[in-house]
Amino acid sequence: MPECPLSISERCQRCVKVTCGLISAFYRCFHKSSFEVAIDSIRTIAATHLWQLVVVHADLMGHLKALKDYFLLAKGDFFQCFLEESRSLMRLPPRPATAEADLKIPFQQAAVKTLGDEDRYFSRVSLKLASTTGASQVEIWKTRSTNDVTVGLFTIQGDSSSRLNDGWDFIQLEYSVDWPLQLLFTKEVLSKYCKVFQYLLRLKRIQLELEKSWAEAMQQDRAESARHHRDSVNDPSLSKERQQRMPMWRIRQHMTYLITNLQFYIQVDVIESQWNLLQERVQASKDFTELVKFHQEYLSALISQSFLDIGSVSRILDSIIKLCLRLCRLIENQDGSPNSVDLDQISEEFSKKSNSLYTILRSSKLAGSQRAPFLRQFLLRLNYNSFFEATARGALNVVRPRPPVGVLAQT
Repeated sequence: MPECPLSISERCQRCVKVTCGLISAFYRCFHKSSFEVAIDSIRTIAATHLWQLVVVHADLMGHLKALKDYFLLAKGDFFQCFLEESRSLMRLPPRPATAEADLKIPFQQAAVKTLGDEDRYFSRVSLKLASTTGASQVEIWKTRSTNDVTVGLFTIQGDSSSRLNDGWDFIQLEYSVDWPLQLLFTKEVLSKYCKVFQYLLRLKRIQLELEKSWAEAMQQDRAESARHHRDSVNDPSLSKERQQRMPMWRIRQHMTYLITNLQFYIQVDVIESQWNLLQERVQASKDFTELVKFHQEYLSALISQSFLDIGSVSRILDSIIKLCLRLCRLIENQDGSPNSVDLDQISEEFSKKSNSLYTILRSSKLAGSQRAPFLRQFLLRLNYNSFFEATARGALNVVRPRPPVGVLAQT
């Protein structure tokens, strides 16, 4: 007579007993150290395969070089041409409806003139003009107070100086990334690249404006001299006007000297040295996790050694760039001798800001730390004849006259 089949409850009980026995046997044989070694081995194999996929098959170094060329302005001839082609456009306020499309025309013209068909990564780069009408559309780097907000990489203060923000300061670049590079070039990473790009482009643009203002003024001066020589007119007013313009050329030269040295420091001392270090690390490593770490350290070094995460330095740089732009506009709009009141104000404010910048950078907190290893070279080039040190010391020793007692009582 056949045996009665087991009921469902009995089958479940037997399964539970067998399972418990297996689990008990597993824990008796389980060793935590062996388990950790096995997991590490799996992770190492996966990281190595992922490194091979990203670095070799996805051409990581080519994309890193492209990001350096465009976001870090390593292709200087391209951006020089772009700024010259778009200079007439940027002298006017951007039109909200067509500004981005207007800007793409000189961008493509610069590519045709300087790149040709040799750069296969340029098609991944696109230009964008961020909206400045709302806080939701503007990336905020740091917030100091309600009246002092650092937008992009520079400060918009709650005073009249913010009127010099012309909208073109918010030009951005976007880079098209395919899988698996998206694992490395995340939105956060590309946002950091974009912030550095805005900073560098703003410096290069103001340097070009200072150079163009000098060239155009000298061209006008030579034309006036030729006209007087042709007419055989010995006009003493021409020599007098030249003497009156000397303070304006002097402050322009000081501005150009500071901006040029700052650009050289960032492009050569910071970017090139960090790029060489990143290349060495990528080639020496075979681990994707290390690759991500090296790239993050590369970006952090670019930002910190360029002082973009120091609020006081960012505010001073912002003010200096605005003063440079004010001087360029003053030179362009001058008719005869410059406005002495405006010129004196620009000169005084620039002297204060540049001295403050030098004083902060030469402090032991920065110059004596490993945060910016090439900062001493920058300060040496900037102060090779002790001019900045002497003027900074003089500015600190200035004793301002105290207001009368009656004024103090009223306040």
